[in-house]
Amino acid sequence: MSRALRILLIEDDEDDYEITSEVLAEIPGMTVTLDWVDAYEPGLVRLEAGDFDICFVDYRIGGRTGLEFIAMAREQGVLVPLVLLTGVGQHDIDVAATKAGASDYLDKSDLDARILERTIRYAIAHAEAMKALQCKTALLETTLENAGAGIAALEADGVCTAKNSRFDAMLDAMPGETPGSTPRADDLTAMLIDRIADGLDNSETGEIEIKGSDGAIFAVSRTRTPQGGGVYVSLDITQQRAMQDSILKAKSDAEAASRAKSSFFANISHELRTPLHGILGFSDLIASESASERMTEYARQISTSGKSLLGIINAVIAFSRIESGQQNFIYEKIFDLKSFINDIIKPLCPPYDGKKVILTVDVDPEVEGLVADKAALQTILASLFDNAVRFSRNPVTVAITVRLRIDGAVILGFYDEGIGIAEDKLERVFDPFYQADDTLDRSYEGIGLGLPMVRLLAKAHGATVDLRSIEGRGTEIDIVFPPHRAILSELFEEAALRQ
Repeated sequence: MSRALRILLIEDDEDDYEITSEVLAEIPGMTVTLDWVDAYEPGLVRLEAGDFDICFVDYRIGGRTGLEFIAMAREQGVLVPLVLLTGVGQHDIDVAATKAGASDYLDKSDLDARILERTIRYAIAHAEAMKALQCKTALLETTLENAGAGIAALEADGVCTAKNSRFDAMLDAMPGETPGSTPRADDLTAMLIDRIADGLDNSETGEIEIKGSDGAIFAVSRTRTPQGGGVYVSLDITQQRAMQDSILKAKSDAEAASRAKSSFFANISHELRTPLHGILGFSDLIASESASERMTEYARQISTSGKSLLGIINAVIAFSRIESGQQNFIYEKIFDLKSFINDIIKPLCPPYDGKKVILTVDVDPEVEGLVADKAALQTILASLFDNAVRFSRNPVTVAITVRLRIDGAVILGFYDEGIGIAEDKLERVFDPFYQADDTLDRSYEGIGLGLPMVRLLAKAHGATVDLRSIEGRGTEIDIVFPPHRAILSELFEEAALRQ
């Protein structure tokens, strides 16, 4: 040891002090400062106040013993190595010294420089190791106590060796024992942990839930240790469960509201359509039988308006049926997509809403067909074409493409050079009954079911809708059908197999 050591000697015999001082001086290479106190209480005060590396305590200090002194020092938190000195070497005194907290025990009759040097070196090394261990223990205890979960460690025999206050809080919240039973606190803890262990043993998921008497809910799990014990972890999931219940209730309420809305639209639309058919029938009859040209024109206007209203009602009914899951789809193979698209779109072109339409249709030759519901695909094509024309200025340019993506998906694309959609409204246009032009005197008529209907029908095919638009320049919409909906050419399938 290169540094100077400060040693405190608690000894009521001055001769023994002199002997100890001389032996210390004989230790080679050790610089020592020895402080001597000859009484019990002053010695304890010096030990608590001073910065000593080691303390030697005589077995007899006046009318008291060194064992009492060591025990008292340890109770007051003294960590300095304490070595008991005695004139009689007895095994029972050695054992008593260890129990009291002594670092070592020396017989004065055997005291020499070699033994004393070894005792000092070992005692100081042991004290430093204990101090480091206490620091680690304190850190572990702090970590355990401040963990966000309740934690308890049990040995293989079920004895709880450590637990934090969160775990205690869970145990306290567990329902009480049988009336009349008043077990001790440690017995009750063991009983409750045994109950938890039994529950975990019978759990298929490795986790159980415990509902406290105050309504709190805890999720408890266990991890086995290599020694056969277990680490139990409890989480207070009361708020989480309340939030989940709230979300489930909100979801259920929303679904019920959606079903009620769809049912309302279906019922009211049906009730409106019935008298409307009568209006249309009689207006057509008046137009065909009236001798007055003015009355005939009035009847035709009634019929035109009625048919427009009937179209709106039919659209609402169709949307409600699809949204509520009441629509049955028949998926079949549709070949020659270019002819299919032209048969749907071309009759709508000349003239459409008084506008000239410039239409191009381009289909990838590697796509032979599509597995889809024909009526749904017709509605998608008609709705997208209607939007393209209605929200474009004269003349109208519309391009329809069918492309094959590298992963085998088929993209049905619509492009127009219309008025476009503002960026902040791109997602909202898929909301039912919403239009990007939402002013009272908006320029473009419609009830806002076109794109919502397209998305619903696409979803029914497992397809997605990708909308891109620049306000004032045009809109591009891609309906991406998954690969299993595609009917591909033999050449493409052979190339895919070769890859």
